[in-house]
Amino acid sequence: MRIAILGAATLFAGLAAANTSYDGVSAQTLDDEMRPTAGQYQANLQLVAIDLPDAPPQIANMMGSMMNREFDYCLTEAEVEEGYRSVMNRTQQGECSYQRFSASGGRIDAAMTCDVDGREMVMEMTGTGTSTSSDVTMTMTGDFGIGPGTMTMRIVQERTGACS
Repeated sequence: MRIAILGAATLFAGLAAANTSYDGVSAQTLDDEMRPTAGQYQANLQLVAIDLPDAPPQIANMMGSMMNREFDYCLTEAEVEEGYRSVMNRTQQGECSYQRFSASGGRIDAAMTCDVDGREMVMEMTGTGTSTSSDVTMTMTGDFGIGPGTMTMRIVQERTGACS
């Protein structure tokens, strides 16, 4: 059970970029003014809601304490070329593909499907962004390894300076 919970937490909060495909995305928009600036960022990840009907009630509390965290990361010039897709990929692991992606007019709207250890997860993302910050709510639905469920998280990211 612990491995499944850690897997679900890693799925949402992993810092490694996913192998994400943008080919065939029907609606893909990225405004230049929303292209992130390279540099050091601080991110605050918070569990907003969790519904795992097949899991014991204490699992939600344990996942919340594992997932609520702050972390720093460096966004490189190469990653900046991908815009918010690269920033948002820092929260994914597995093989993922976007169904839609838009970062336009200060708004972010995206949907992706990920195959993680043979389980399909669907992620909806909405929020706001500028060249130096973002505030995105992500809702993930699928099999968390302990049964089907839904988890909603919020990640607020802000540029703090040059990469260290």
